[in-house]
Amino acid sequence: MAALKRSCLIFLFMIVMTAPVCAADGFSVWIQDMQQEAIAEGIRPETAALLSQATLDDRVLELDTKQPESTITFDTYVDRIVSPVRIKRGQELMREHAAVLREVSRRTGVEPSVIVALWGIESNFGRNGGDYNVVDSLATLAYEGRRAAFFRKELLNALRIIDRGQIAASSMYGSWAGAMGQCQFMPSTYLRHAVSYDGGNSPDIWDNSSDVFASIANYIVAEGWRGDLTWGREVRVKKTIPPGAIGLDSRRSLAEWGRMGVRSTHGGALPNKPLQASLIAPDGPGGRYFLVYDNFRALMRWNRSTYFATSVGLLSDALKVAH
Repeated sequence: MAALKRSCLIFLFMIVMTAPVCAADGFSVWIQDMQQEAIAEGIRPETAALLSQATLDDRVLELDTKQPESTITFDTYVDRIVSPVRIKRGQELMREHAAVLREVSRRTGVEPSVIVALWGIESNFGRNGGDYNVVDSLATLAYEGRRAAFFRKELLNALRIIDRGQIAASSMYGSWAGAMGQCQFMPSTYLRHAVSYDGGNSPDIWDNSSDVFASIANYIVAEGWRGDLTWGREVRVKKTIPPGAIGLDSRRSLAEWGRMGVRSTHGGALPNKPLQASLIAPDGPGGRYFLVYDNFRALMRWNRSTYFATSVGLLSDALKVAH
């Protein structure tokens, strides 16, 4: 019996000791396959070879698999995102970068306050761009993540950026999920929408604020932003609105919303303009209401969260006050 126990203990010990090695071996084989795929996609062998330096990041996997369910209310979210500190800092930075922001706005039609609001929410005005190695993060998520196919494509796109000489692999840092720089672009977004303010071929969204502003504006315009429209406005609802009328799928004229009991926040009539708008209630009926236009949809294509899109609009409005 004692000999049997010793044999079982030895067997278990061997399993424990060899499991990490097996996992590492599996990742190593997978990396070799990725290198071949990258080369087949037209990436230079010397760039693909950088994958051999990639490591599995356990912290990235932990964050991917154990993301907490959000129970935060809209008002709590807005209080955190559109805080007096962020508004004050944003206004300071709008003055500091006024000349560049005006020029980007002239080229794209996107107001400086919208650009700075997106910058502020995405990375706290460049302070929180992330300190994860993007190649490591994407390789980890492509190997073991919940959305492996998505991250596999993003890993290849990250290699394309490196292959073009737009940034060195050692300098490519971002969030744990691979969103990069001060505007938190995924590699595919960078390739499609990042631009240099001065027309260069290597947009620097990590350290060059002018490129960050130009890239933010270029992206949001590509998503449908119109310079002749605002994003929306908060309103009051004085009558019961049918549930089916609330949401982005329902569009009505401002005049029709007025007849349904929608008023300005001060209780007055809505603007007399020939605009189509949707009524949204981020926290559901009984909470705050907003009439939103097509520019709001552009923000939703940037980030599919009504909390996010509404907060960008509110922060943008706040930045224009007393600027």
